Amino acid sequence: MHVQGSLTIDGVLAVPIEAYTFSVTGAAAVATGKSRIYLEDAYVVETVRAAVNTAPTGAALVVDLNKNGTTIYTDQGKRPSIAAGTNTDAGDTPDVTTLAAGDYLTVDVDQVGSTASGADLTVTVRVRRAG
Repeated sequence: MHVQGSLTIDGVLAVPIEAYTFSVTGAAAVATGKSRIYLEDAYVVETVRAAVNTAPTGAALVVDLNKNGTTIYTDQGKRPSIAAGTNTDAGDTPDVTTLAAGDYLTVDVDQVGSTASGADLTVTVRVRRAG
């Protein structure tokens, strides 16, 4: 899914906002990204947020965002990590934030809860157009 919007301050367009969303219905499972979103323009990644309707228990649910098959988190500790018993996390700013037209994005589920995996996962990538 692709969503567009904008942020206005005192009626002036400040930052165009776009978002790409990956979602999986049902129990989360460790998996390498199988769906690709191809980009039609150049962007800068602002945030990556993971959310679940049913919280993981026993351990965190951890996701990774990939650009052309390679993680954008060279520091893996920055990945979105939904703590056990919670429903969302935005992670830290990715190490790789530039995206070019023609690049593709995928999401990996690197870890799920150990008692209950978490369910109905959505990963939203907020971007702004480069330049």
